[in-house]
Amino acid sequence: MRTNGGGWRSLKKLAALVLAPLPVPGRASSGSSEGLWLRWRWGWVRGWAARPGWRARELLGGSRIRVGRRFALFGRLQARGPGAVVIGDDVIVDALTTPFTHAREARIEIGSGSYVNGTRFGCASLIRIGERAILGDARLIDTDFHPVHRAERHDPRVAPATAPILVEENVWVGAGAAVLKGVHIGKDAVVGFGSVVVQDVEAGSIVAGNPARPVARVPGT
Repeated sequence: MRTNGGGWRSLKKLAALVLAPLPVPGRASSGSSEGLWLRWRWGWVRGWAARPGWRARELLGGSRIRVGRRFALFGRLQARGPGAVVIGDDVIVDALTTPFTHAREARIEIGSGSYVNGTRFGCASLIRIGERAILGDARLIDTDFHPVHRAERHDPRVAPATAPILVEENVWVGAGAAVLKGVHIGKDAVVGFGSVVVQDVEAGSIVAGNPARPVARVPGT
């Protein structure tokens, strides 16, 4: 079936006219395309529409979700667990993003201006993401979930090891990567596709591999 290009363009113009009064991201530039603004504004509407559901789940003992100004939901934000999820200003959440908390005191923080694209979080204490981060379809897990010791692995009385994850400003974590408990990733660093990060990453460093090791410096750092 042939698509009616004229009808689609008319519909797009109508949507742009309806959504025009809505805000744009704080980091907006005058050179951004009309299509990007249309998608962002629709994401802003979806972000507002999701809030009542989040509040209802919180009242029933679910996750406590707080979002900042100009939050845009392009995909799905599926939170589970009793902890808190705190999202800054001008954050975009895309694809299926799952901030799961495993304790009442667990806290996931996502800094302002970040783009979160299908990232999976498993948080028992603290996962803190700095401003302007780019997170792909990666895993950030601050707990082992089970004791490592062979005799304690199935013993529910033994607490697994847990340590906060700290990701500084303007860090890019590529798809398929895993960032494990206790890791601190410095400003401007890049974590390559499929990397497994078990040690701290220096600011401005590019790491790759399993376990992740430095392979280059970020240009301009």
